[in-house]
Amino acid sequence: RYGAGGAAAPRGELAPNPYENPPDQNTERDRYVSAYDAAQQDHYGESVEGVEDDRAQFAKLIGFSRHRREKLGHRRVTGDDSGRRKRQSAPRAFGTNDHGRGLEFGEDLKGGKRIDEEDGMVYEMADGSGVFFCDRFRRYKFFCGACGLGLLKELVGVNAILLKRNKELFVGDKESQARQRAEGYALYEEKPNLRRRGSEIGTWSDREYSLPGFQWMYLRMKSWQRFTETWACLERCAHAGLFDRGGCLYEAERVVSIGGGPGYELLAYDYFREYWASPDRSQWRASVELPRHKDHAFASLDLQPSWREYVDLLGYGFSQWDVHQPDLDSLLKGTEGVVCLLSNIMCYCTDEATADLFYALLTTHKCAAIVANERGAEQGILPKLERRGAVVVKLLDNTVVGRDDRQFIVLPPGHAPLTGVPLAEDADRVFPNVPYEEKKGVRRV
Repeated sequence: RYGAGGAAAPRGELAPNPYENPPDQNTERDRYVSAYDAAQQDHYGESVEGVEDDRAQFAKLIGFSRHRREKLGHRRVTGDDSGRRKRQSAPRAFGTNDHGRGLEFGEDLKGGKRIDEEDGMVYEMADGSGVFFCDRFRRYKFFCGACGLGLLKELVGVNAILLKRNKELFVGDKESQARQRAEGYALYEEKPNLRRRGSEIGTWSDREYSLPGFQWMYLRMKSWQRFTETWACLERCAHAGLFDRGGCLYEAERVVSIGGGPGYELLAYDYFREYWASPDRSQWRASVELPRHKDHAFASLDLQPSWREYVDLLGYGFSQWDVHQPDLDSLLKGTEGVVCLLSNIMCYCTDEATADLFYALLTTHKCAAIVANERGAEQGILPKLERRGAVVVKLLDNTVVGRDDRQFIVLPPGHAPLTGVPLAEDADRVFPNVPYEEKKGVRRV
């Protein structure tokens, strides 16, 4: 979401919201064309772009991706001669690799009842527990009890509302919309921005994030990961006492998600605070009534302005925001004790300037904490913050298989040491194997 210098727009100028003045989506000039478009036609006898029903199109796209991987041996577009090491979708040092090939699009998990009819990402098992997936091929199983399953059922409802709005944002005839979805799927899978040697750093470019076809994929796939990983991160903080009455995360009057996109991290925080404060957590269940009408208490700050379409539906605030040119008034809104959430953004901004910004937020601007969930095992920002005097607490075990910085919290200088993290083996967890830690001996269920 952040590139070198901020974005594709000129420095000092934020990109416009594409939905306020939408471009002509029928033009082919800037459309990303997959290197496998021709192979799709050879495989199916027709172009996947010609399938106008979005669910049927998604099924074909998934089917071709599986064919491409299993029959053609392709995991990335040919021509990727950058020499870069291929990234793993889940850190192999911590997780398991015994999940098999996953489920076919129309196949259901044995013994499970499908909760989301659209994609089959969530299942209720006979004993009332849940199994869910965060990947397209439904290979990697995550587990939860009744409380977690209740949360995921509500998230299914949230996604239905957001995807309905997404459908309204497409322009052009049905054939054009199908092309846009196919482009979004190809961008999501092939991640061409990783192979470009341009000014924008990260998985996808700012323009790619803005496309309704890409958002169609992002909402239906990334929602599960972003929500459950944020919940698990906050749960670790809660076991350290930070969500008890008087704790900085419980008392925060404002929570901002930097690079927060459509707002799933905010939704997780909103629900989690209610859950942890409930008198009987075993009986607590989420209830989605959107919008939440909390536009000051929760806000997504993101470089891509079109995410506002979805954040508004959640009932949270939104500001277009660039970490390289930070607007502190938009972040703080005159409030002390603000909590900043980071979710998978540190690949864009692990530099001394960002460390200065974070340290200033915790000291000069009296923010309560910076809570982060990231993908990489080693986060270069942490030693920079420690050198400046901030208190850095890693929330995952770092002793069994080496350094693991995927979840951490940064507190102001002088904050008392935290106890209760990493979690004890017998600690209650709503999503027990989020993120993967099986190779550390952490239980999966």
